[in-house]
Amino acid sequence: MPAARTIDEDPHGARTALAIAPGVLLAGLAGGIAFPILPIVGVKAGLPLPFIGAILAANRATRVLASPLVGALADRVGGLRTLIAGLALQIVVMLLFTLGLTTHHPGAFFLGGRLLHGVASACVFVAGQALALHAGGRAHGGRAAGSVRVAMSLGVPLGLVAGGVLSERLGDVATFEGAMVGVALAAIVATLLVPDLRVAVPKRAAWHGLLAAARDPRLVAIGVLNFAVSFSALGMVLTTLALLVRARKVSLLGFGEQGSAGALMGVMVVSASLAMPIAGRLGDRLRAHASIALGGLVGLVPALVLIAMTHAKGREQFPILENATYLVSHSMGAAPAAARDALVAYVDEWIADGPEAWNRWLPRIGEIADGIGRLIGAPPGSTFLGPNVSVLQAALATSLDFRGERNEVLYEALQFPSLTYVWREWERYGAKTRIVPSDNGRTIPTERIIDAITERTAIAA
Repeated sequence: MPAARTIDEDPHGARTALAIAPGVLLAGLAGGIAFPILPIVGVKAGLPLPFIGAILAANRATRVLASPLVGALADRVGGLRTLIAGLALQIVVMLLFTLGLTTHHPGAFFLGGRLLHGVASACVFVAGQALALHAGGRAHGGRAAGSVRVAMSLGVPLGLVAGGVLSERLGDVATFEGAMVGVALAAIVATLLVPDLRVAVPKRAAWHGLLAAARDPRLVAIGVLNFAVSFSALGMVLTTLALLVRARKVSLLGFGEQGSAGALMGVMVVSASLAMPIAGRLGDRLRAHASIALGGLVGLVPALVLIAMTHAKGREQFPILENATYLVSHSMGAAPAAARDALVAYVDEWIADGPEAWNRWLPRIGEIADGIGRLIGAPPGSTFLGPNVSVLQAALATSLDFRGERNEVLYEALQFPSLTYVWREWERYGAKTRIVPSDNGRTIPTERIIDAITERTAIAA
């Protein structure tokens, strides 16, 4: 590691910035490649959509919390050590993502990786900017920091595109493994070429001064504006774009779902990066930054509406409905488009884990049952799933004693035939079946069924 030096002793601010740039670029790229991959893998693995959203948001949340602490750490131990620590953490992040794919436990590993990535990217970005400013000094600090900022801006969109394309060409695991190698090489370059620059730390502003500034309504308005844009455009859209591409079967430039999602994300982020300096310069020239921001918000609304309109509607989730009217749901429901992925995920878990997969399958059965229960207002744990109604009624029949006077089984004439077979078989054990007739062969009044129940009725099936 190069020896610590002061700013005046480093005459090569531009070279230092160029040595920092690969690590910063790859840190952004490592974050970007996760967006086209993790949502689709999460859906295939059966992760709940809110949990997938939490996984993707975890990086930004921990980076916001970690950045001030990382800045203080860089002041204390030096920017180079902080930069290399961040790159080392990036390697661990890629390892966690890889484990999530190879161990068939994606939820915990993906969430842990995204949480750690927030800390890692904070170390790289904060230390990279600080080192560039120190290297350039007063004369060239802006140029050096600008070079590093370009790498930061390019890293994420490149990662979005690379993540989608490489995952289709090489596979998800190979993509993350390649990112690990790239970040490791960047760490070696930084260790060999980046000087450990130090600068005197100025006295920090008093807390009451910072709080007073935070109460300025203009700063509050700017903060709310940034939050709204980041939440809607960068948060909601980036989080759901891969799922929308998958649901609508969008293909861009011949790519599959992950490649198309990555390309669209990259276009979105690049266009935003290009528009920022143009909007800033236009605001400077017209002295109307607030009006420019308002125009951006107004334009964002129809854009979000258009994205929302691309969501697959209910009928489009069932391909057979494109060329048929489906009237046999009482026997076998129409196959949803996502059924194939669910079956593949089931077989993959069966092949990988054998009987140990039951440890995950059984809780999922209960979760599905509770989901159906919520549709009918049933409390959790009170809904049970079975292969069909006949099997469930046969199981229920085993709990009844037909040897006494209360041995009557009541069911209506329009009952599905297989149900009548169940109760007719129980006649050998003492059950007496009684049928409620229909006048027109299509309907039976509910009151007629209720009136048919007597003290001898054991069950109304």
